[in-house]
Order: sequence, then C-alpha cells, then structure tokens
Amino acid sequence: MSTKAAFPAFWPIPRGASPMTRALAFILCISACAMNVARAGEYEDAAAAMRRNDFAAAFKQLKPLAEKGDARAQADLGAMYFAGKGVAANPKEALKWLRLAADHGNAPAQFNLGTMYLEGQVVMRDYKESMKWNLLAADQGLAAAQVNIASMYYDGVGVAQDYKEAAKWLRLAAEQGDADAQLNLGNMYVAGQGVERDLLRGYMWTQLATETLSMGDNEKKSLREMSAKSLSAEELAKAQTMVARCKESKFKECD
Repeated sequence: MSTKAAFPAFWPIPRGASPMTRALAFILCISACAMNVARAGEYEDAAAAMRRNDFAAAFKQLKPLAEKGDARAQADLGAMYFAGKGVAANPKEALKWLRLAADHGNAPAQFNLGTMYLEGQVVMRDYKESMKWNLLAADQGLAAAQVNIASMYYDGVGVAQDYKEAAKWLRLAAEQGDADAQLNLGNMYVAGQGVERDLLRGYMWTQLATETLSMGDNEKKSLREMSAKSLSAEELAKAQTMVARCKESKFKECD
C-alpha cells in the first residue's frame, strides 16, 4: 500500500479495518528539512525533547517557531494537538497547524492530513482529498503515505480497485524498509494479486517484515512458518539467499 528523509517518530491513531495492514501511525516530523540556521538549533532542541518523551517542553519550544512560520514545528504542533501530547487535545488546533504545514510542503503534515480525510477524523471523510495529500507526501518519499495509497487501491476506496497499483506503491515503501508494506507485498506475491504469484518472493518479503514488525515473538514465528510451509528444502534455501541479498543491499537488490 525520490530522495528519502528520515521520519522515525510515530503516534498510533485508530484506523479503519481493511484486508490490508496499513501504516497505523500519526507521524511526527523530526526530519532534515531546509530551514533558517538560527531556527534550526531551536527546532533540534524541541526534537530532542520529543525523543525523550518530554512533550510539554517540546510544545513550549515548538509553539513560537510554528507562529514564525516554521513548517516542521507547525507539523509537530498539529500532531501534538491531535494526540494530546504536551498539551490538551484540540482537534481544531491540530487541523489548523497541519494545514499550514501541509501547504508549506511538509510531508508528514501532508500524510497526517491525508490520513484524517481517509478516516474521517476531525474532517469529513473525503477520499479525493486524502489521495491528494497522500500523493504529495508519497512523492517526497514518505513510506507511510505510500502505504496509505496502496491501501486505497487495494480496497478500491475513492479509486477503482487496482491490485497492480497497490503492489507498485507497496514496493516503493517496502524498499524503504517499511514493515507493513513488506508484509502486505509478501501476501500479494503469495496470492498473485497485482503481481505474478511467487512463493519465494512472498517468503522473502514476509521474513524481512518480521524483523521489524511491532508484534509478539509468537506471532512473528507463526508468520515465518506459514511463509515457508509451501516451499521445498531447495526453494527455502534459495528464498533465504534472496532475503540475505535484499537485506545486505538495503532493499535495492530484491528481485
């Protein structure tokens, strides 16, 4: 479901049920965006506070930056108002700051706005708007937005159902190491949805996904065993070689 930036911090928010596992996240910025040098240090102080979960301190540092037009600060302020981190939850304020950041081209804000339209949170559900904002974020290389787009094509939500398009967007996210995308892409290879059925590639992407998926060890073990179940010993050895090559190449050699 370009040049890649690092967006490591995620806050879970409720998402609609779907056959496709989505990127269950409301994303913070904490990214390397170009900005005024003087304000760069101030933003990094706020980012450091967020990384140590001191959201109250981060909020105090972010608010004046956001008011001066810093898109990263605006994006994070919107996320904090939405989640009630460091400040009382305020959906209207969340929407205000996210829109400002999204209009300034901030990818995490665009993704968050797209997610809100997709799920009908704070705003009325609007699949056209969701696709618009997710595409803007996805075109900047944001994997979570790419998974959102894949899920819309997979489910036929706001667009005609198109497994091939879903697989395309999942591949982009999977090659960035997104575990949800890797798992879903593996499932599509096993089912032959949007791609030619390939149990070895299904195994490869599933195995890679289980290395970073947020789930218990027993669940991960079950996924690994299921993906290996239909493979012969020879096929399994080949698939394991594919896993190693893909991982060593940082997902660049996964064919």
